Amino acid sequence: MTYAELKTNIANYLNRSDLTSEIDIFIDNTEAELNRKLRVKEMIKRATATADGQYLSVPSDWLEAINIEITSNDFRPLMQMSVESLDVYRKSINNKTGQPIYYALVDDTIELAPTPDSSYTLQLTYFGKIDALSDSNTSNFVSNTHPDVYLYGSLKHASVFLMEDERAPLFNAQFENSLEEMRLQQEKAEFGKGSLVQRRRTYGKSRKNVHYWNNN
Repeated sequence: MTYAELKTNIANYLNRSDLTSEIDIFIDNTEAELNRKLRVKEMIKRATATADGQYLSVPSDWLEAINIEITSNDFRPLMQMSVESLDVYRKSINNKTGQPIYYALVDDTIELAPTPDSSYTLQLTYFGKIDALSDSNTSNFVSNTHPDVYLYGSLKHASVFLMEDERAPLFNAQFENSLEEMRLQQEKAEFGKGSLVQRRRTYGKSRKNVHYWNNN
């Protein structure tokens, strides 16, 4: 479904022709919700960055870290810590500089420890924001493969705007069902075959063990 088709369908479902500007807001709100709730393979992105100081800005479309690794000089994947644990580690080495070993996320920055003693090239693997629909970007992976997610999400936000309290829960249920079907489809595609491999440990706050399937 294209951007223009989505707007037409929203107007038709609502049986309204006077919400042209508002429909864009409904779509924007749906995209904001998707960026908070959805983590699928189509959102995985990679970027390179030069680290030559304690802090490094994340890409503008950054949502969540997957993996950070040094690709220059001696290859090394960096281990994630909480900010508190990173401070404890930094104190334990008397804040010496060196090749980074750990990182923590602080607002829109990546904090490295030890602080780099020279320039290092990093590869950032992360979940990035969905490419927003517009007149110049008429489709994305959600609108192409799961157009109902966009439609029901936009209708939900439209119902809230129009104060149609009886319809909002119905559209919300359809939106959540469509999201869940999207997640289940990816799980089947990713974990249908292969052997189970335990994910490496991260540092900081304790987390439950997470396992991934490794295709052989």
